[in-house]
Amino acid sequence: MRILADENLSQVRELFAPYGEVVAVPGRSINASMLRDVDALLVRSVTRVTAQMLAGSRCQFVGTATSGLDHIDVEGLAAKHIKLSWARGCNSKAVVDYFFSVLAALTPAAGLDWQHASVGIIGCGQIGSLLAERLLQLGMPIRIYDPLLGAAHRYSRYFTSLQEVLKQQIITLHVPLTHDGATPTFHLLAASQLAAIPADSLLINAARGATVDNHGLLQWLQHKPAQAVVLDTWENEPGINLELLQRVRLATPHIAGYSQQGKLTGTRMVLQDFCQHFGLAPAATAPEFAHELVIDAQAACEPADQLNRLILAAYDVRKDHEAMLALAHSCSPAEAFDALRKHYPERNEFSHFRVAAAQLQTSIHPAARILGFQVSD
Repeated sequence: MRILADENLSQVRELFAPYGEVVAVPGRSINASMLRDVDALLVRSVTRVTAQMLAGSRCQFVGTATSGLDHIDVEGLAAKHIKLSWARGCNSKAVVDYFFSVLAALTPAAGLDWQHASVGIIGCGQIGSLLAERLLQLGMPIRIYDPLLGAAHRYSRYFTSLQEVLKQQIITLHVPLTHDGATPTFHLLAASQLAAIPADSLLINAARGATVDNHGLLQWLQHKPAQAVVLDTWENEPGINLELLQRVRLATPHIAGYSQQGKLTGTRMVLQDFCQHFGLAPAATAPEFAHELVIDAQAACEPADQLNRLILAAYDVRKDHEAMLALAHSCSPAEAFDALRKHYPERNEFSHFRVAAAQLQTSIHPAARILGFQVSD
């Protein structure tokens, strides 16, 4: 069997080698000519996969180690009877960790204790639901906009209009990118929606870049330079708007879900479907990331500040922002954007970390555990 894979898929060679020849290449370089003699294609979000691309290929399995499918021609693959596998929810914990790292990094300077802020969640799928669960466990007020979900959803009591969600102190997007249907998400937040956001609110987009009209966002920030906006995803990646990069409060290169655990989970989910489709026995998988780390959370500070220190000790989003700002001085910003993703440093989820209870003030033990940290005696 011949398997063509994005070289940046976590442990793709080790996990798939028992089943055939694994040819690993840059995801953006994958094209129809490479697929002639391929039985399976494994990608991430940077590779656009269409039925036309697979015409004339013997490929019968496409796996994407991503939570989203906007880069996949789902109907086209189905019409050609090509099995599609996707890793729904594989990076949920990582994206939620990203959200809390943003809050820990930004809200103290604004004089805001984020644990008492209201949060508007746009999209309540795997990621939005996990975020809602954690926020509710923390006792925080939430409002949710997701017109595709009905009254049977476990968080339906918090469902409201987009207009109401945009009034909250923190607004975060977790929707797929869609262009069709009754409620497409392409440019879901355009000029009129952005204008409705209060001046002291924080807007975070870690969904898909085009869910927010980036040109409209730039114009909005030109008129409201103090507005707090955080972008992990951008329109026209990797050729992003460099002026917009300079105006947002935090900028990252589409890495919100890039934890070691999330990436490996995505590959393993695709591997499971691959083995099932081809009638193969799953091989022994690579070992889990087993090394827990002890964090010095600096007990001599206010509880809210200590919790922020704990979060940032595990993952400090500001380091990703600093690396991202260098794009503005690069002779090839698009290539530099991709390089930041390709060579992204090792990052572990909060659940990977252990902290001694004695290091933390007793009042933040519950919050630390809710966020996923292992608080040990």
